[in-house]
Amino acid sequence: MDEKIIRRTLIDVMRRQGISPEQAAQETARGFGIDPSQFSGVLEEIKHEADRNFVLDSPPGVFADGLHAEASTMRWYNGPQEGDRFWPQLRAKLESGSLKSVVDEIENASTKVVAHLGSPYVRNLSKRGLVVGYVQSGKTANYTAVMAKAADAGYRLFIVLSGLHNNLRRQTQVRLTNDLGDEYWHRWTSADADFGGAEPGAPVLVGGVPSLAVVKKNQSRLNSLIDWLDTIPLEIRRRSPILLLDDEADQATPNSAQARDQLTRINQLVRDLWSKIPTGTYIGYTATPFANIFMDPDDEEELYPADFIIDLPRPDAYYGAERVFGREPIDDADEPDSGLDMVREVTDDEAECLRAPSAKTERLLFDPDLPQSLIDAVVWFVVATAIRHARGQEREHSSMLVHTTHYVQPHFAMKARLDDLLNEFRIRSEKSDQSVFLASYQKESARAAEEATLPLPAWNDVEKRLSTVLKSIRVVVDNGYSDDRLDYGRKENGRSVVETVIAVGGGTLSRGLTLEGLVVSFFTRTSNTYDTLLQMGRWFGYRPGYEDLPRIWMQPSLEADYKFLALVEEEIRQDMRHMERMKVTPRQLGVRVRAHPGRLAIVARNKMHHVDAVRISYSGQRLQTFIFYEDNRILTGSNNGALVENLASTRNFLDACRSAGNAVDSRKSARWLFKDVPAAVVTSLIRSYTFHEDQSTVRKEDMLGWIERAAFDRPWNVVVVGSDKKHRDLEGQQIELGEVDLGFDRLVPAVNRAPLKDPKHTTGTANIKALMSHNDWFADLDPDQVRSLGDRAKEDPKGVRRELADGRGLVVIYPVSKDSVPMGAALKTDSRRDMEAAEHLVGLGLVFPNVDREGFAIEGTYYSVHPDWEPSAVDDEEDEIPEDREATMGSSGTGEAESSE
Repeated sequence: MDEKIIRRTLIDVMRRQGISPEQAAQETARGFGIDPSQFSGVLEEIKHEADRNFVLDSPPGVFADGLHAEASTMRWYNGPQEGDRFWPQLRAKLESGSLKSVVDEIENASTKVVAHLGSPYVRNLSKRGLVVGYVQSGKTANYTAVMAKAADAGYRLFIVLSGLHNNLRRQTQVRLTNDLGDEYWHRWTSADADFGGAEPGAPVLVGGVPSLAVVKKNQSRLNSLIDWLDTIPLEIRRRSPILLLDDEADQATPNSAQARDQLTRINQLVRDLWSKIPTGTYIGYTATPFANIFMDPDDEEELYPADFIIDLPRPDAYYGAERVFGREPIDDADEPDSGLDMVREVTDDEAECLRAPSAKTERLLFDPDLPQSLIDAVVWFVVATAIRHARGQEREHSSMLVHTTHYVQPHFAMKARLDDLLNEFRIRSEKSDQSVFLASYQKESARAAEEATLPLPAWNDVEKRLSTVLKSIRVVVDNGYSDDRLDYGRKENGRSVVETVIAVGGGTLSRGLTLEGLVVSFFTRTSNTYDTLLQMGRWFGYRPGYEDLPRIWMQPSLEADYKFLALVEEEIRQDMRHMERMKVTPRQLGVRVRAHPGRLAIVARNKMHHVDAVRISYSGQRLQTFIFYEDNRILTGSNNGALVENLASTRNFLDACRSAGNAVDSRKSARWLFKDVPAAVVTSLIRSYTFHEDQSTVRKEDMLGWIERAAFDRPWNVVVVGSDKKHRDLEGQQIELGEVDLGFDRLVPAVNRAPLKDPKHTTGTANIKALMSHNDWFADLDPDQVRSLGDRAKEDPKGVRRELADGRGLVVIYPVSKDSVPMGAALKTDSRRDMEAAEHLVGLGLVFPNVDREGFAIEGTYYSVHPDWEPSAVDDEEDEIPEDREATMGSSGTGEAESSE
């Protein structure tokens, strides 16, 4: 018998009857009157494929032990199959659109998500999970693919909870209708009508046709949906698997009541909705999962992702917080993006002038002049759009965001000011005065040229398109009181309109809604929480064909906040990957979230009822200094300055090492080794050394506290690394890097570490990116032993130290030349500059001893769920959910209103 026919038959029987592969083989063999052993080859292939889908390498996920057991017994999803209807149709559409380059990524990621859903053929089986993406990274494409595959696999009703605002619900509805197609789907909602519940549900579910409802998180809509589900007999709901997909799952769904024993209305309603689904899966999608992972993991009625958490990979073409703003490395093996030259400054004075007063009567009269930074932003928007047109993108939308306040009335005053400015530019353009645009072109067009995938057009090509661009620009206010909202599907005379738009708004532009072709963002809106600030970053996403053109105008303090949040994002994902390798359940997950050292909170206090400070350990960790003061500023309380004091502290430390340890002088490699130095000597160095204030991953008090509590009896080895190389410039002349007196019988040759170039370079600061090499993990170990381990030394340096270092810590000291210059590849890429330090620098690398003692850790840097947490008093804060203005309206009408933000 043909193997393809056998395979198709077995999978069809598995899907229809909800049985295991082995049971399907027995059933099929009985029908054909043959021995089941004839199916053994195909059976093993099906089981192997199901296992592979469940633990697919990309994306990583954290999942419950029960799901492992289920995979072993059910192996219900084997990926797309021949004869599937919905996924092949969606894939063909994706391959013909703007996402064609990432279709394979979408297929792999969505296959893994579907493999984690509850089997649609096991009655009363329900699962709860979370999918974590990036802001504007294509989460909708992923969950659309998940819906298509789940429909092929047997899910029947799809409920998508789509944010709080009408425009986002409408955008999601249009997108799903377009991508999934009208044929073969029954739709309970449309672009113009939210859920009303007028049509009986039972006949559709019994008929086996997949159906879709896209519903706003609104009290009246959710009540209608719950009442409607109640009218469907329980037995039909048991036989009709339901996928409840919560888009922007961290908004409104988590409980934010002031008291721990109270529930907010939306949280209660989503819980009630989930309770009506006996067979199916609740799956949340978000880019900011902080509130979700802070839910109570022990509350069975809560929507905590108890069964799985999946991390979507970051696509290569995606521009997120790390790529745009850069971030600090988590450790020395980490090589983050350094950021792009796309951020422009809005001064604090300018931002203050645009900050609307809180008193309503004053807001009605608020009409500030446009600051120069906003005028510059508008000018660049015109130029950048003209560049896109010259590149052949005339039929693509082009947008600018202006987000200065969440208050509604000032948006209209801002629109009037911007209209006046554009009219002035149009008049000047008609008089052939393009000087302001030429100046912007010359200043901005090449500043992110390394990102470009298309050539930069000459000024003449750009100039002749400026008039057309200026005529096409509309200024649109997008808020609950505007009659002219953003609508990229707008048509005139039956033809689709290409929008060139400046969007002015607040809350409605802060989450979920995509601004098509976003080129320029002017952003002065502040927030006190991680999730809100990240979601406001509408500039994150894909910029095909204009990767070099986006610009963001904001205050330097906001830029620093986004750089910090890039570090937070990466740490969360690293924790998730680690948890997956350890096969730890989300119920035990306790994902750590780094606390901001200043004003930012992770989420609102009323969403942190179940979290506590995490006790963190430095056991086996490696840290290094790579940011240094170049000027000899007075920071230490001594008249000598930081650089001189660090040299003196190092000499004193090495003197103590000579007294306490056994020194080994290795003259050939310009290295000195001290063995078994007491921990108290090491803490004296850490205590006296001045770390740069921007070296956020190195926290002196935390390190000292951990050593003194957890590793007070562990010895350390100390290695001093000098340069053993002779460097020459391009003309063959020897480069003199100098020597440092560290108290040895000879001077230590300084090493070369040229700082990175930074357009926003702060005078007196040098970022060398990395001080240590990978081999420095083992600087104190027997080289022959390390070499004998082969690839293990490269892949698992922590494990190698755990095995060979016998619990010792390691200090590596590098004297860094004040005369460091770019060499090798840095000369070709022009990525580094000359060091400008007043004195030679001392760099420190620390590899902490491996300590297995429980209870010896430092508190307060990270937060996580903690089941035994005892509540303390919290400050009163307002609910973040907009006022429900539909509460007094009919549940089936389409004339919806929104909050005033």
